Amino acid sequence: MSLPQDRPSSLSVEQGDSSSPSFNPSDNSLLSSSSPIEEMDERRASILKKRHFILLELVETERDYVRDLGLVVEGYMSRMKEEGVPDDMKGKDKIVFGNIHQIYDWHKDFFLRELEKCLEDPDRLGPLFLKQERRLNMYVVYCQNKPKSEHIVSEYIDTYFEDLKQRLGHRLQITDLLIKPVQRIMKYQLLLKDFLKHSKKAGLESPDLEKAVEVMCIVPKRCNDMMNVGRLQGFDVRSHFSQ
Repeated sequence: MSLPQDRPSSLSVEQGDSSSPSFNPSDNSLLSSSSPIEEMDERRASILKKRHFILLELVETERDYVRDLGLVVEGYMSRMKEEGVPDDMKGKDKIVFGNIHQIYDWHKDFFLRELEKCLEDPDRLGPLFLKQERRLNMYVVYCQNKPKSEHIVSEYIDTYFEDLKQRLGHRLQITDLLIKPVQRIMKYQLLLKDFLKHSKKAGLESPDLEKAVEVMCIVPKRCNDMMNVGRLQGFDVRSHFSQ
């Protein structure tokens, strides 16, 4: 006779015992809450995802940059070499472009490829910029020449260069393209700073990345200083070429 009395108690457990929260269908707290460790892991994963997007932006904008430099080198420079330039512009064309050909070749043949490798291995990013510090000084040379270039381009922007732009089928003016290296060297600094910030938030030690950020603060400053020097010196094209 004791068996029938035992059965209800076993059924009550199967149906849900109010004393056991894990069996209470109205209580979702245990399902929705996560441990502090899990929350930290989720937060870190979110930060690393944002960091990856910064790296992706760096690579995608590098591809755009190489394409824009190509419009100058493979477009303007090639066409001017093929057709020749007006007599009053002879000798000035080299000053217009400075060392942009050197910058284009390096980014197209080396730097873009190295940045793409960082997508698979983000730890490569800091050392990459550090190793290329000396090479990046070609931007200082470009910026030193920039005021002279601007002076010459301004003389021909509405005539010769406008005609060339139309025939090349370009959307951007030559001035918009020649400013790209100046903008790019500044952009590296911003993206690297952002990448370092997210690395630190994720708890990653990045001494090489910190040094790379320092380098990419120094190089643009040098570039800016050299442009200012060029503007202060002034540039009298006529007297320069009469000599």
